[in-house]
Amino acid sequence: MLRQTRWALIPALLLMGTSTAALALEPDIIDVKLSAPAEKVKSAVTEVLTESGYDVRWKNDSTLETDYREESGGLDSLYYCCWGVVKSRVQATVTPGVDQTTQLRLQVFAQGKRTIFESFAPIETPVPESANNQLRLIKNKLKIVSHPYTTVSFFGMK
Repeated sequence: MLRQTRWALIPALLLMGTSTAALALEPDIIDVKLSAPAEKVKSAVTEVLTESGYDVRWKNDSTLETDYREESGGLDSLYYCCWGVVKSRVQATVTPGVDQTTQLRLQVFAQGKRTIFESFAPIETPVPESANNQLRLIKNKLKIVSHPYTTVSFFGMK
């Protein structure tokens, strides 16, 4: 009887050990007012997110949503499947303001897992996918950064 119980408990313990409760993490959110027309901001947001590997689709004139970025295939997908991966998606809202200003709200949702036995759960957004980094790239595209760094400005060349 003890042997039968032991064999029944092993799969149950394995299943309990691999299931975890997902923590409710807030998405990475940033609200900012940009000194650029709404159409230019929409164009810059679309371009930056497309270059970052997101499939961009505008739901209406002011709201953008992306799907989770696709991971590369081949051996990389086997590595990601077994040893973990982070995936993210973005929602953006562009609201025209007065005097050629635009209100931009970026929300980045990140999920990750470490092994093949875990399911995806919300995690803190890694820096490359963070809302602050996306905003930096958008500002660079719009050329409205306060101190753009180029090779010339960085090394003090004339």
